[in-house]
Amino acid sequence: MSLQGSNLSRRSFITGSATAAFMLGAGALLAGCGGQASSSAASSAAASSASASAAASSASSASASASASASASASAAVITVNDAMEDLKLVLLGKDAKIACIIVANQRGYYTDEKLNIGTPEVVSGGFPEAMPMLSDGTVDVLPFGSIPTCTYVGQGDDLVIFGGTVTNGSEALVLAENKDKYKTAEDFKGKKIACFRMETGHMVTKSWLRKQGLKIGDKPEDVDNGTADVAFILLESMAAEAAAVENGEVDMCFVNSGQGYQFTQGGKLAVAFQPQDLIGHEFPCCRQSTNRKAFEEKKSQLVKFEIANIRAMYDIANDKEGVVQDIMAYSGQPQDFCEAITYGLGDYVAAMQFEMDPRTNDVYDFYGDMIDNGDIQDPDKDLILEHMDSTIYKTALQTLIDRGENADFYKGLMTKYEKNNTMGV
Repeated sequence: MSLQGSNLSRRSFITGSATAAFMLGAGALLAGCGGQASSSAASSAAASSASASAAASSASSASASASASASASASAAVITVNDAMEDLKLVLLGKDAKIACIIVANQRGYYTDEKLNIGTPEVVSGGFPEAMPMLSDGTVDVLPFGSIPTCTYVGQGDDLVIFGGTVTNGSEALVLAENKDKYKTAEDFKGKKIACFRMETGHMVTKSWLRKQGLKIGDKPEDVDNGTADVAFILLESMAAEAAAVENGEVDMCFVNSGQGYQFTQGGKLAVAFQPQDLIGHEFPCCRQSTNRKAFEEKKSQLVKFEIANIRAMYDIANDKEGVVQDIMAYSGQPQDFCEAITYGLGDYVAAMQFEMDPRTNDVYDFYGDMIDNGDIQDPDKDLILEHMDSTIYKTALQTLIDRGENADFYKGLMTKYEKNNTMGV
């Protein structure tokens, strides 16, 4: 079993993510929030509600939240969307179907409708180690993948901004089929060895939840064997390696995402024990949309147009199952059953990912704190992320669609969720 250290410095982040490059090729899909993948890879899914406010943990955090919320309302009112055609540069990680809203918006001409030219997005073969520097230095304007990489870079001083969502939730815990009903409480994890890969959010929020329940967390199998930890989270190089470790009895459980729960359970030996949000009791952010500070300040009009087109695609995902599955198949090259399963669920399989553009700044704040508590970010300032989140771009786009009138009830429903999910974020 290949073990890695638990801290996520920029150097170790890049090293730990470099395994993504091995699988890129014609039709390959990057899987996971960190661009790590298996041979079948890829995914997507859509949105629901979240915990109200992470900032309430202290008076200063609550004050920051209130201030950010007030600023958000003021800023949203002054964003001017230009009538002229404008350009926005995207960087993508392979043919990953988890960007379903972008796929559908592009396939159906929504960017052109909104007078936005995204051209041919930059598609990188090196995963996040290649994409993140491009975002940071302004070579590209938007990366619609990952929350861990952006949070990591922010914690190390980069001036990036999370302004929208791509996927909420999305992780699945796999176990041997005969054990699928054994994990209901924190006590059920005692003595267990859990495989995970670095760029995956579900194991991070589960680890944080178990720690809050009083369990001691280790990062090596021997930590459980010698009694120094109640449960061990063991980093492996890929989801395929994790699944094999469960099948071989080397570990008790593994965390996967990007719809790989569907693929790995097809043989009948493995089963999904739970999705983390059902265990920990709240939603959590998977991939977010990130930009750099310069683009955020200078290209607000383009970012609003981008979100308007993507939110229109959200409506289609909710109302045009057959057409959306065909769009995702055409983009990704994946078979129909896989595209349907990861988007809507199929048979007994429950889709783990939820597609959404909502930035969910409250949940991002919570997740950033989890990363600090887990030792993945060294700077202890949990409020630092407040300066690197924005909820006004999404709100402006949503209000624009409501004002247009068409499908307004759908967009008003999203606005209700927005008001709950974003009490901070400028």
